[in-house]
Amino acid sequence: MDNLSLFVPSNLLHTQERMARYRLGGFHPVTLGDTFNAGRYKVHHKLGHGGFSTVWLARDQLHRRWVSLKIVAANDSASSREMPLLRKLESAGVKHIVKPLDSFVHQGPNGKHLCLVLELLGPTIDFVMSDYRDGDEPLEPETILRITRQLLQYQRRKRGFHCSRAPGIVA
Repeated sequence: MDNLSLFVPSNLLHTQERMARYRLGGFHPVTLGDTFNAGRYKVHHKLGHGGFSTVWLARDQLHRRWVSLKIVAANDSASSREMPLLRKLESAGVKHIVKPLDSFVHQGPNGKHLCLVLELLGPTIDFVMSDYRDGDEPLEPETILRITRQLLQYQRRKRGFHCSRAPGIVA
């Protein structure tokens, strides 16, 4: 019999956002090759989705670099505090956070969508941790301590920080 301890559970039914989210006030429909902000950002690949947005790999045609394009659902765009929070963290000198590059509003068939252009990063903390859970090599304690220390220092200075409901996202 096969070793079942090697089985990695996966719920393929929930790997994509629900189509019902693509409605008036919801997500903006994106097709690979679409461009945003007067052609500056060209979409090449889908990176993921969350409760409030979809995230795309895009090419910044002006600066000739790869970026992450986060398109917020129309109903959540006006109340989004993500870009001001990221700018505040950046100006406070907090390290190991995504760098905000640009933002703009895109009018689509489902409403006005806040679009955040962020530096392209690697995998989420959850993905990295799953590699360590599934592998033989432990995560170095120094790395865990360094990340924890930075989060606690910021929390102490600013009296709080935001943790997303999505696994691995802390801002």
